[in-house]
Amino acid sequence: MDNSCCVILVPAGRYIEPHCEFSLRQLEAQGYIVRRLYGFAMVDVARNRLASEAIADGFEELMWVDSDIAFEPQSVQRLRSHGLPIVCGLYPKKAEKEWSSQLLPGQKSITLGEGGELIEIHYAATGFLLVRRPVFLEVQRQQQLPACFWRGAKPTIPFFLPMVIASGGRHFYLGEDFAFCERARRCGFQIFADTSIRLQHIGIYGYSWEDVGGGLPRYRSYQLRMSGGDEPADA
Repeated sequence: MDNSCCVILVPAGRYIEPHCEFSLRQLEAQGYIVRRLYGFAMVDVARNRLASEAIADGFEELMWVDSDIAFEPQSVQRLRSHGLPIVCGLYPKKAEKEWSSQLLPGQKSITLGEGGELIEIHYAATGFLLVRRPVFLEVQRQQQLPACFWRGAKPTIPFFLPMVIASGGRHFYLGEDFAFCERARRCGFQIFADTSIRLQHIGIYGYSWEDVGGGLPRYRSYQLRMSGGDEPADA
């Protein structure tokens, strides 16, 4: 597998967490191109710029890694090995006991770690997300996204422009990551997550799977019941 065809895209406010940066440098040593973009207050603008430039430069795979995600370098290779248009790793929010991604309605339980698998999800957070080039091209074509100009920078395509959707008689605001996924789903793409990959969302400590179901301790394999108590089970 040619690592040079996959670009690692890292939007960052002021800095990259040490564990994340350590893994990024390991990826660079393996032949990956890592593009870090600092200083953008509007993350949707940063993502649009990174994606547009990567597509223009001919990369076949765009791997998104947020600056506060701790990961193991081999997890990037694992996502790529699936050959899917859109696939991610799961991690929790920092404050709430819920996923950063959105699972499909009716998902009763998932196994994480040993025994984990590919599952289809509704929306993926972009903290650890692999998207292949044809997705961007098809989204731009079907959604008729224009090239936009931003303060003298190169033209960018608004793949990650936030949006509002109507559902069930209500309106929902979608941030940049879910908005991208909504556009991709409208274009016929499914979104998957590999539940075997452990990630940590760095805050006051490294939030991971178990924080959705309760908190510490950590488990090598973890089954989370999505309704009826959400009690964690050490598998």
